[in-house]
Formats: sequence, C-alpha cells, structure tokens
Amino acid sequence: MYERARPGNWRGLRQLMSWPIILGCLLLAASPSKALHQGTADLDGRYPAVVAMGTQNEILCSATKIGARRLLTAAHCVVDTQSGELRPSFEPGGSIVVNQAPVQHQPGSGLIVTVARTLLAPDYKRGLKAFRAYKVRRLTAARESDGPGSALPEMTAEASLQQRLRLRHHFAARYPDVALIELYVDTPEIPTLPVRAVAPAPGDKVILVGYGCTQPGENASRSVRRGWGRTRIIRADAINFYSMAGQKQDGAPSLCPGTSGGPVLQQGRVVGVNCVVYGLNSRAGARSNMAVNLAPLAEWLRSAAGD
Repeated sequence: MYERARPGNWRGLRQLMSWPIILGCLLLAASPSKALHQGTADLDGRYPAVVAMGTQNEILCSATKIGARRLLTAAHCVVDTQSGELRPSFEPGGSIVVNQAPVQHQPGSGLIVTVARTLLAPDYKRGLKAFRAYKVRRLTAARESDGPGSALPEMTAEASLQQRLRLRHHFAARYPDVALIELYVDTPEIPTLPVRAVAPAPGDKVILVGYGCTQPGENASRSVRRGWGRTRIIRADAINFYSMAGQKQDGAPSLCPGTSGGPVLQQGRVVGVNCVVYGLNSRAGARSNMAVNLAPLAEWLRSAAGD
C-alpha cells in the first residue's frame, strides 16, 4: 500500500534549525480549513474516500480514508493550537463525525465513529513538546512580572501572553503537519485511497481535494462542499511541497485557507496532505498551496499501518 521513497536529508535539516527561530514563530493559528477556491465541485462523487471530519458541533477539516480503520489528516486539525495537546474528540475513546456526502448543510450529520488512537508524525510531536516547554517558561516569567501585559489595564501579563502563545502556520513549515486517526471499527461504506510516499517533482501535475465553502472568507457555518482542482508543483523540500495557486497561475485552485487534511493526489494516489496557503486574499486565493511531503514519512506510515 505504501511505496517507499529514497532517504533524504530529513534529520540533517532538522538539526540545522535553531530553537529560538522555531519557537519565535509560534503564533495565533488560522482557523481550520474551509474552502477550495477556484476548484470544481465534486457533485458527482468522484472522491468518496475524502470525508469531512468534525464533531457534532462543527466541521473541522477534511480527511482521507487510507485503510479499513485509518484516516489521514493534518495534525493541526486534531491538536488544540493553544495548549499543544490533542483535542478531546481525538483522544482514545473520543467521538468524531465523518461524512462523505459531496455537499453538507450542517455539522454533526454523518457517521459517528469512536477514536482508538491518534498518531502524530514523530517530529511534529517533538515540536509540540518544545512548544509546551517554551510556553511554561514564558508564562512562569509573566507571573513574576508586576507590569500590565497589554493596553487593557484589566489584562495581566500572563493573560495577554496566554492569548498570544498559540501555534500558527509557521509551525507547519518546520514540522510535518500530519496525523493518522485509527478508529475502533471499520467503515465499509467509505472506500479507501492508496498512499504513495514519494514527493512529486517540480512541474508534476497533482489534484487537490477537500471540503469547504465556495468563496474566500465565506461564513464557515454555511453549507460546505467537496471540491477538487488541478495544479502543478512549484518545489519540494524535506517537510513540505508547494503548488501553484490563484495568484501564481490563473484558474489554479487555492486552499482557502486550506481545506486542511485533504489529500494531494498524483495518478490516483495520496502523495501529500493539504496544510496552509501563502498570500491569501479575497480576489484570487493564494500564491501557493503548501502540503505535507509524505516521502520522508514513509517508514512512519508503514510502521503505523503495521501496528
């Protein structure tokens, strides 16, 4: 099911990154993905293995079924961006809602499934651990400060810092923003897509798939739809790869702000996971779409599948 990629300079790149630079980029995160701008609505059900995933109160992200009981999605969809811990719904025994319908009119509709466990990519887990330790140090220092933390006199330094210290898209540029969700039971009504853990090369054609509204900035509480769009790869590195979006190429699909967790497909196989965008605006989407490069994660994916 998983095709192996050639070893890359993954660990070397990780070691070159300094913690002050990495931790300085941990800011407020964009909300979970809600749109694929300039894509084609999947009204004929071309990609039924791609589901909307959420709780009974909200649709959080997209996910791809890659095994009888496994969903592949973005890590920031399952992690609380302020605490750096798993959202309760994705803890063992938690309940999530998945729905493969091309158009969905309200959250909470679909198949309610129980989570057996949620696995984060190892380097993403290490990044979260560093983030939590950094946050503790900053909050401890703030508690010892007597000065105000913001222009609002009623807000302490600690409270102000608590609001500001959250994960942002910069974190995903430095750590592989991907998660595997294992369910307790099979979902035979939802088909699977195979994973090909080989990075696409610059110029390669790929297809982005994900749920969302139809225009950038549209109210996320409205109906969401599954959409897809063809584009080309710009470049790839040891963590992510990037594809043409609306501001780079007329008519190219833009993740808006990400359809996070949805797949990047090449020849019908999953080669990446939609993450974030760069240069988003309300007119033409983004300059480029960033997706997790699954090639350096081939061994982890194989190991997780064999557990």
